[in-house]
Amino acid sequence: MAGSNVHDDAVGVEDARDRRARDEAASWYARLNSERVSNEELSTFFDWRSDTLNDAAYSRIERLTTGTRALADDPRLQRFAEQAVRRKRESQIGVTALAAALFIVSLGVGARLLFWPLGEQTYRTQVGEHRSIALSDGSRIELNTDTQVRVRLAKQDRRLSLDRGQALFAVAHDAARPFIVTADGTSVRALGTRFEVYQSPTGVQVTLAEGKVEVRQERTSAPTVVLAPGERVDVTPAGTATRQLVDVAAATGWTTGRLTFNDTRLADAVAEVNRYSRQQVVLGAGAPADLPVNGVFDAGDTGAFVAGVSTLLDLKSAPLPGGGFELTGEQAAPA
Repeated sequence: MAGSNVHDDAVGVEDARDRRARDEAASWYARLNSERVSNEELSTFFDWRSDTLNDAAYSRIERLTTGTRALADDPRLQRFAEQAVRRKRESQIGVTALAAALFIVSLGVGARLLFWPLGEQTYRTQVGEHRSIALSDGSRIELNTDTQVRVRLAKQDRRLSLDRGQALFAVAHDAARPFIVTADGTSVRALGTRFEVYQSPTGVQVTLAEGKVEVRQERTSAPTVVLAPGERVDVTPAGTATRQLVDVAAATGWTTGRLTFNDTRLADAVAEVNRYSRQQVVLGAGAPADLPVNGVFDAGDTGAFVAGVSTLLDLKSAPLPGGGFELTGEQAAPA
């Protein structure tokens, strides 16, 4: 009898852990799909998901939501959506009310049943923010700091516009509906793949992590570039395209809140760090802009970056009156 009690207690503890993992997974799913998420929160999420039980619970929710998205093609739901739009026009009922009517109670979270989008959707982040977007076709977008993407999913194609910033696209395969991302005159066509597009001050960068993409310049007659996994193409405003091999994990490290520099010029590393914070780093007198920087830093932690490069490159740092830091070299003239 005593052994039975011990067994029952163990089962009870295990059930409690399962329930807690499910509840926490539901909370994380709702947060990542409905709100702007900071890099600190994203780091906490990945730490939480490193637990096997938590990972299993979160994976179950993702599989369930993927399955419910498949119902988007149901003609009855499409008719329901069309009727809802007509009612909206007549009674001024907002889209939020319509989405609330479609909550999937069985998931126990705020996961919505998504149907064909009613027009174009715009998603954006502020400086230092990260946001994960689940699209109705099963694709996912990771928005980096200070980014804006417009999305229009139609029956014949899926078209997205990166207005500014950087985004990683994990594309759900659908041969009948091409997935096309445009950014400053460059278009990227993909079918079932994962790739990143960054509209930088010097042009557009396309990095392929998985699958296959075609990169085409809409304003010139330059030939289409077909990328293989691990390749990046840089397209300048003048239309020059340069292909190179990259470390995909390092290039997309921002999705986990990490910035990785491998022999990166100090000036370029500073420019990258400045994207994630309003506390800007300035290179002052004697700062060696061309010296290489190596290391992994938390995105948004400007102070840690300044402390790290000051030690690595033997620089001096000083806080600026309006916030931020100035880096100077040993040969800087005394104040």
